Amino acid sequence: MMNIEDIQDAINKISLYDDESYFEKIYTAYYNKLLRLSLSIVKSEEIAEEIYDDVMMNIWEKRKQLSHINNFTVYLYVSIKNASLRYLSRSSKISNVDINDITIEIEDMSPTAQEQMIALEFMEKINTTISQLSPQCKLVFKLVKEDGLKYKEVAEILDISIKNVEYHMGNALKKISTTISSDFKLLLTK
Repeated sequence: MMNIEDIQDAINKISLYDDESYFEKIYTAYYNKLLRLSLSIVKSEEIAEEIYDDVMMNIWEKRKQLSHINNFTVYLYVSIKNASLRYLSRSSKISNVDINDITIEIEDMSPTAQEQMIALEFMEKINTTISQLSPQCKLVFKLVKEDGLKYKEVAEILDISIKNVEYHMGNALKKISTTISSDFKLLLTK
């Protein structure tokens, strides 16, 4: 992911000079994370790719106004979320979409081959714990921990309060911590 200064520099070059090379950098930098978000909503990789392309095409078409966007990352996440939900509404697959019905795949957090077997067991326990979280809690955890978004950004994207984001993160971290500490105690007694 590009840092904030790189993103702002790219946005300025796109907005002021119609620089396609910087647009490609933005497109590539956000692709995986935003595609996963859309995929978690529409459940089709092909459609998620179309949605991502449509949102990015819209960004390119409105490039002269990009400098007026306060937080480009949040703007993109909200755009992808809204476009994905609009797709579901239009396709009449789901008439009312509830954020709790959205499932999210957490990136595989398995250790590399060089890491010890204990680390593998811990990661399996953590992934199991994460998979047992509520859909909203899992989505908040993914956006904060995997995508690196701030609580305020997640609150804006999901249209919930910052306190709600804090609650979900606290809940997720507490459950993961409980899993790790109980397993760690078992390892010490072996």
